[in-house]
Amino acid sequence: MQISGASQRLRWLGWAVSLPWRMRWRRWLGIAALLVMSMVMMGSDVLDISPTTRATAASSFSLEGWVTRNLTGKALSGLFDFLPGRGHSQEERESAVQAYFELGDQVRRIEGTLALSVAKDGVGGVDNPEAATLEERLEELRDQRDDLCSLVEETLERAVAEVLREQDLDREWGPFEPLFPPVSFRLDRLPKLIVVSPRDRIATLEVHLLEPDLSVADRIELEASVGSDQDRSALITGLGGLATFPSLVSDSQSLRSSLQTVVHEWLHQYFFFHSLGQSYFESADMTTLNETAADIGGKELGDLVFEFLGGEIPKPVAATPSTDDPNSFDFNTTMRETRLRTDQLLEAGLVDEAEAYMEERRQIFVENGYPIRVLNQAYFAFHGTYAENAASVSPIAGQLRQVRDDSENIGRFIQRVRGFGDYRSFLDYVNDLP
Repeated sequence: MQISGASQRLRWLGWAVSLPWRMRWRRWLGIAALLVMSMVMMGSDVLDISPTTRATAASSFSLEGWVTRNLTGKALSGLFDFLPGRGHSQEERESAVQAYFELGDQVRRIEGTLALSVAKDGVGGVDNPEAATLEERLEELRDQRDDLCSLVEETLERAVAEVLREQDLDREWGPFEPLFPPVSFRLDRLPKLIVVSPRDRIATLEVHLLEPDLSVADRIELEASVGSDQDRSALITGLGGLATFPSLVSDSQSLRSSLQTVVHEWLHQYFFFHSLGQSYFESADMTTLNETAADIGGKELGDLVFEFLGGEIPKPVAATPSTDDPNSFDFNTTMRETRLRTDQLLEAGLVDEAEAYMEERRQIFVENGYPIRVLNQAYFAFHGTYAENAASVSPIAGQLRQVRDDSENIGRFIQRVRGFGDYRSFLDYVNDLP
């Protein structure tokens, strides 16, 4: 894609963040506050010594270590970026962004081929020689992008911050710099997440971060171990981002998706300083309210940043009714049907039947090009947290859409939802909408 149409605005941004050090003490206050936030978020399960914790200990991911390393790197970058010779031309920035995401296109194609191969072959797919070759190629492409990361991150951080300011999300923070929290993220390989659910219902019991390079064979073994040992359902899945500080954003997304993820994770940081984020763990509904608000805001604000950089949003194509083509496959409809039927079977106490049904449906998804490796209770527990996902049965997406429709812009929507500290007050607000 081309981003040359945004040259003037990016030049202004380049000037704005190159102010002398004496003007930047507020940033350090912000960084210190976000460090405290990160430690609070990471410290929630320090004393957890469940069987899942023990089973995954050898593969656990140190989020504390990651934050410490990368926060230091970001802080040093901010300290020295005003020195002579540190600037980059607009052409260099555009070239770096374009090259980075072109390499990312290749990474995603290979990852998609690899995922579909494993999903089709099941456990046997992990020994496929083709899979090993693809993984080697992935490593080569990732190495080529390493030298571009810092410049790409800096360029995108500036663009995101400017759009957030335009949406009036930079107020009310007194001594801090106008935009708080500051936009800061790292493009990197994300850790895997193991999600544990009971077998007799869909609910999240535990989540733990695991190393990003965990092999498919290791994932299968850990899932089986956790499930059989505890009579639970387990899933090890990938992530798009984590709201640490700096945020951790997947390095294998498109530019548009990356921007949406950057804003999504920034919104979690932003909500942390308001009632909504502080109530994240109060209930399943509040978790879903947080995630879905960040989803809606992340997508819309991310697209505004994409357009700010000169990107063009494709016009939506009108959906063709499925009755016109009996062979068409609608992922969302099929997934929603699968979730509802699974809920019915589990509510009836038919656990084995529900698991057999989910496996049958998983094979249908794979046959239609969707590389779902595992479809079980843990899958629905994880994806169901995002109310706009087809795997969710929560009404919260529709309720938030009502609030969005009643808001003059996305910034005003964020300002409204950030104040809800409990689901009941949110419902009362929605019910009073015209």
